[in-house]
Amino acid sequence: MIIDITKCGYQRGYLPRQGIGAFHAFFPTANAAFRRQALQAVGGFDSRCATGEDIDLCIRIAQADYELWFEPTARVTHFHRYTLRGLARQWFQYGYGHAYLFRKHGAKHRVELYRYDRSETDGGPFGISRVLSIPFPIPGMIFLSSYHALHLGVIAALVAFGAGAHVVGWSALAAALLFAARYFGPRFNTGSPRRSLALAGIRYLADSAYVVGGVMGGITQRMIFLEATFRTRRGAPPRARAGRAPVEPLSIGEASDAT
Repeated sequence: MIIDITKCGYQRGYLPRQGIGAFHAFFPTANAAFRRQALQAVGGFDSRCATGEDIDLCIRIAQADYELWFEPTARVTHFHRYTLRGLARQWFQYGYGHAYLFRKHGAKHRVELYRYDRSETDGGPFGISRVLSIPFPIPGMIFLSSYHALHLGVIAALVAFGAGAHVVGWSALAAALLFAARYFGPRFNTGSPRRSLALAGIRYLADSAYVVGGVMGGITQRMIFLEATFRTRRGAPPRARAGRAPVEPLSIGEASDAT
C-alpha cells in the first residue's frame, strides 16, 4: 500500500517558503539532510513533538530565512507496517501527535476551517486553503473533506430517523452516499475490483485511526482538532522559484514509500 500523505509533487528546486499554519512544505526526515548551522540556529528538533517533528523543523528553518531544496534523484525506500493493527496504531499516533504541532503553529484564539483547494493554483503546499477563521476561547482546526462529510451525513441520518424525520434522514443518507463515492471513487480501479476494495479498506482504516487520534490528541492539547485526510493531488506540481542560481542545498530528499 502506498501511503501518499508526504507526496506533494515537488519539482526540483527551492520549495515554497510560505505556508498556512502547520500546512507547510517539508521533507520527512526519512530522507533529508540539514546543515549544522541551520539546525543550531533554530534550536534543533522540538523534543515535545511526538510526531511531525520534521514538519515543525522545516517550518522553523523557513521562518529563520533558510532555504529548502528538493532533489528528486535523492531517494529512499521506506517500508510501512506489515499488519493492519500496526498500521492503525501508527496512524493513530500521527494524528495524536499532530495536535501539538497545530497548537504550536496555528492561531491561538481562533477556530479555523480548512479544505482542499481544487482550483488550478492550489492554496498551499498541500493544495489546502483556509475557508473560515473566527475568534474562539480555545484554538481549533477543523478540516472539511469527503471523509468527514460522509460521516456527518450518516450521523445526521441516524439522528433524523430516530426523531421520526424520515425525509430529512433519507436526504442526509443520500448526501452521505455521494460523499462516500467522492472518497472511495478515485481509489477504485474497475480492472482489479478486489484489490481496489482491499486498498480502499486499508486507506479507510488508516484515515479513521488518523482522525480519531487527532480528536483525542486535541483533547489533551485543549483544542478542537479534526485531522485532515489526504486526497490525490491534482494539477501540476509546484515549481521551483525562478530567478536564482542554485546554492549549496540545505535539505534534499524524497521518500519513496512502499510495502
